[in-house]
Formats: sequence, structure tokens, C-alpha cells
Amino acid sequence: MTSSLNHRSAAALALVTTSALVTTGCVIEQIDAIIAARGVTECSSSTGEGESTSDASTDTSTGTGTNTSTETTAEGSGTSSSSGGTASENTGSESSSTGPALPVCGNGVVEGEETCDDGNEVPGDGCQECASDSVVFVTSEMYQGTALGGLYGADQRCRSLAAKAGLARPLTFQAWLSTPTMSASDRLLHSRGRYVLVNGLVVAQNWDALTSGTLENAIMVDETSMTRNSPVWTGTLASGQPAPDSDFCEDWDDDSMLLKLGGFGASMSTDVTWSYFEDAGCDSNARLYCVEQ
Repeated sequence: MTSSLNHRSAAALALVTTSALVTTGCVIEQIDAIIAARGVTECSSSTGEGESTSDASTDTSTGTGTNTSTETTAEGSGTSSSSGGTASENTGSESSSTGPALPVCGNGVVEGEETCDDGNEVPGDGCQECASDSVVFVTSEMYQGTALGGLYGADQRCRSLAAKAGLARPLTFQAWLSTPTMSASDRLLHSRGRYVLVNGLVVAQNWDALTSGTLENAIMVDETSMTRNSPVWTGTLASGQPAPDSDFCEDWDDDSMLLKLGGFGASMSTDVTWSYFEDAGCDSNARLYCVEQ
């Protein structure tokens, strides 16, 4: 009985060993086929001297910005680059510009909101901080406060006179005039350039100077360069804000024939009264200040 069991055990052991060898042989053949297919000529030792891992990687970073990953698997070993090149190759050529170029004052090119750019800082040449001079005049004609046609009508009167006098850019002129809900300051451009009379005399160096309460020269010259000393419809303080307690002649378009009042300025003045010094009946006649935009 014992001899029979030993014989069976030996036979079973031989069968297992043979099966293991066959299985191992198949695995080796599969690995050899994979290696041959991938063209790898060197592999980890099958004697156990090397280690085989399924997902082992080592990242190294060099001074050129190249990250290299080394992979060793049961299928073989190789080196692959995770970055694909140097840092400059990864990021590409970077543009130094992050958006459209901004206007450069002083480069001799009119750009953006510039109205001039003469490429120099010469004072008094008509171009200051890349803003051209703005012409200011008092109208040669006089109007009743009730018959201006509102702010729009007043602007049109300024433009008509500027065109007849042959002034440049006549369609840009607007009246220095306010209503309770719309100030001259909000209506007009706040220029960095000078405000000048038709004859070239400087009224103010810029908007801030124009609304400071003191003018360099009175706005007493009309569109034809004639001197005019008379009241001017404004409804406006020297700061450009609406004059308080004024009726503004019912927004400068009153046809009710009722007695209303509007704010006057004095064309011969260089202090705050150039823009406002009193109210007068809207049936009175007065001029307008016109400002190039």
C-alpha cells in the first residue's frame, strides 16, 4: 500500500513539474515575442538579479527643463520623455504683448483719443499733451432766451456761425449752456489742450484752468474775430455746473410768454462772472459762448 502511494505521489509530482515547465516555457515565449516586436535588445535579467515592477517610474529634472521618465516593466525597459523637449520647446515662443498697443504721446502719430501728436514738447504750438487747441468764441448774433430751441438749437447756432466764418471743424462746436438736468460740464469735452480765441489768444491752458474761475483772456471775440462786450446766455457757473435758482428759460425753449429768468455771463470778464453774474428776463437778447470739441 505504501509503495503504491509513493508511486502515485511521484507521478503527480512529475506531472506538476512538467506542467510548470510547459507554462513557464509559454510565458517566456510570450515575453520573447513582445521584446522582439518592440525592438528591445536589452532586458532585465531573468535570473532574479534585476527587479521587475509593473508601474515604476523615476522623474528627473535637468537644467534645460527636460523631464525624463524611466519605465521598467515585465514587458521590457525603456526611456521616455514626459516633456518632449526643453522649456522653450514646451512653452513655444511667447509674445511680449498682452493686448493691443496703447497710444504713445510724442511719437508723431495720432492714435486712439489723441487729437494731435507733433512729436515734441514745444509749448504754444497748438498741440499740448497730444490734444489740439480748442477754439472758443462769443457769437456775433444775439438771441432771446425763449427762442434758442433748447440745447440742441443752441449748438446748431454755434455750428452755423462757425461754418459761415470758415472755422475748422465747425460741426464740433457746442454752446456753453446748461439746464437743470444737464450741465455744460457733462456736455462738453474736458480737453487737455488749450482753449484759444479765434485770434490765437489763450483763454485757458486746459479744461481744469477753464473751470478754475480765472481766465487768461476774456472770451470777448466772436467767430469773425470782432470784439463783443455784452451779456451771454449760460445758466452755468464758472465750474461748468448749472446756476442755482435759475429758470433756464424753461430749458431755453419757452413759448409760454410768461416771465421767466435765465442766467447771464459777462463776455468782458475774466473772473467767475464770465460765466454767471445774474439772472435776466428770458425775453432779453444775449449772445452764446461756443466751444470747439
